[in-house]
Amino acid sequence: MPNKAKVKAARMENELANILWNMGYAVVRGPSSGSGARRRFQPDLIAVKDGVVLVFEVKMHSGGSEPIYIPKRQVDGLREFASRAGALVYIAVRIRGGGWRFHKLSTLPETRGGGVRIDNPVTGIKLLELDELLFKKSKRITEFMDAGRS
Repeated sequence: MPNKAKVKAARMENELANILWNMGYAVVRGPSSGSGARRRFQPDLIAVKDGVVLVFEVKMHSGGSEPIYIPKRQVDGLREFASRAGALVYIAVRIRGGGWRFHKLSTLPETRGGGVRIDNPVTGIKLLELDELLFKKSKRITEFMDAGRS
């Protein structure tokens, strides 16, 4: 009988992978994400677009105000993988009934044990905001003004 938590986690990872794919990212889901038997760390998702590599650790949250804690071993693995890949690391949080929120690993406070915590998971940035931060799609008014001068 399959573990319900693992099935739910895989479903969330696939949901985000499909969303990113539809936004133009090349996406790979870690084939053994969640497995304790592997010797090297593999993130839940790796997404690449226009040469930018993103690494995601996927978490779920009930939508309340309780924090999410990520243990040191997982944080170290994310950092090592990102260092080797030249990637940016985000914790992707699926909020029950509220969509996805993203938290950049490097901005999260460290715990006494060397892990990190997300104090308020629902306040992260939305996926479209993240995509806009990484790949500016709109022009500033000054760019239009400069174009008119040439």
